[in-house]
Amino acid sequence: MEQKRARAADEPARLMCDDALTEVFCRLPARALAACRLVCKSWMSVLTDPHFIHEHLSRSQQKLLLFANDRVTDRSLAMVLADDDSRFMYQLSRPAASRTVFVHNSCNGLLCLGDSTGAVEVLNPTTGESLMLPMPMYTAGSSQFSSCNWHSLGFCPKTREHKVVHFYPGAHIDSCKVRCEIYTIGTGFWRQVGSFHGAPTDRGVHVNGTVYYLTKFRYIASSRINCLNLESEKFDVMMLPPRKSYGGHCSLTELEGRLCLLVVDGVLEGPPRTMDILMLSDDDKQSWTPRYHFSLPWLMPSCYFTPKHTLFHDGKIWVQLLARNLYCLDPSSSSEELTIAWPELDFPFSTHTFIESIVPLRKDYFIKQIQ
Repeated sequence: MEQKRARAADEPARLMCDDALTEVFCRLPARALAACRLVCKSWMSVLTDPHFIHEHLSRSQQKLLLFANDRVTDRSLAMVLADDDSRFMYQLSRPAASRTVFVHNSCNGLLCLGDSTGAVEVLNPTTGESLMLPMPMYTAGSSQFSSCNWHSLGFCPKTREHKVVHFYPGAHIDSCKVRCEIYTIGTGFWRQVGSFHGAPTDRGVHVNGTVYYLTKFRYIASSRINCLNLESEKFDVMMLPPRKSYGGHCSLTELEGRLCLLVVDGVLEGPPRTMDILMLSDDDKQSWTPRYHFSLPWLMPSCYFTPKHTLFHDGKIWVQLLARNLYCLDPSSSSEELTIAWPELDFPFSTHTFIESIVPLRKDYFIKQIQ
C-alpha cells in the first residue's frame, strides 16, 4: 500500500519530467533524434509517437537539397544546405536493376525516388528508413524529365496520410487524357483513381495537400491548372490568371508554402528575358498576386534556358538553369539580376526543398495513423 502511495505521489513529478524531455526533443535536430531513439524504450516511445513527430515537423526549418548521381564514384548523393551555411551529405543506395536514381519530389523529410525501370521508393535519408513500393501500372518512359509519366509524394493534413500519386498516359499515345493511380503509404497497393482530360505539360507540384499540374492546349493562354485534392482524391480545374502576354513558357512551383506560377517572357534573340512569379492567394484560391520579377542570365549565344527548379530558401529565391548551374536572388536587395550561387559542378544535379524529419516508414506507424 505504501509503495502505491509513493508511486502516486511521484506521478506529477514524472509527468513534468516527461513534458520537459519532450520539449527538449522538439528543439533537437532530426539527425540527433534518430540516434536518441536507440537509447531506451521510453525515448523510443516518445520519438515514434505520431503527435510528437507532427509537432517536431512543424518546428523544423526548410533546407535546400542538391541531388546528383556521381558517375565517377558510382554513387547517388544528396547534399543538404542549411541557413547557417552548414552542409552535409547523404549517400543513397540504388536499386540493383538501375544505375541511375532521381528524385521526383520531397515531402515532410521523405524523398520520392524513381529510376529508369519505373520503380518507386520512398526514403527518409535522415533516419535511413526506406520503403519500396509495388511496381506501378505503367512504367514505360520513366525519367526525371518526363512530363507524361511522373510521380508526386504528398501529405493530407487532415488525415495525416502520405500518398504517392502516379500520372501516366491514357490508352492511346495521342490521347489528351491522363490516368492516375494513388498509393497510400501503409496500405501496400495502388488504387486507380480514373482518367482525366488534359495531359500534363510539365511535372506537377505538391502544395498543402493538393497536387497541381499545368495542361496545355493550342495556345498557352488557354491552358489550365488541374488540381488533385489528396483528401477527397477528386480533381478540380483553375484557369490561368488574365495576363497581357504569357511569352513562351509557364510552369508551377511552391514558394513560401503557396502555389506559384512562373511566367517567362521575351524571345531567344531579344534580351533581356525576364521571369515573373505570381502567387496564389490562400483565401479564395482564385486571386493571383505578382510577387517577384527578375531577369534571366544569358548563358550562351541565342539561348536563354527555362528554369527547371525555382525554390525559396534562406530568404532567397533559388533558380536552377541547365543541369549544373544554380543562381539565387535576394528579394530584399534592389537588384533584379540573378547571381551565381553555386560553382558549376562536374555532374548534373537537381534541386529540391527539404525538411529533415523523423517520419518513420514502418507499416505499423501508418496503420496507426490511418485508424
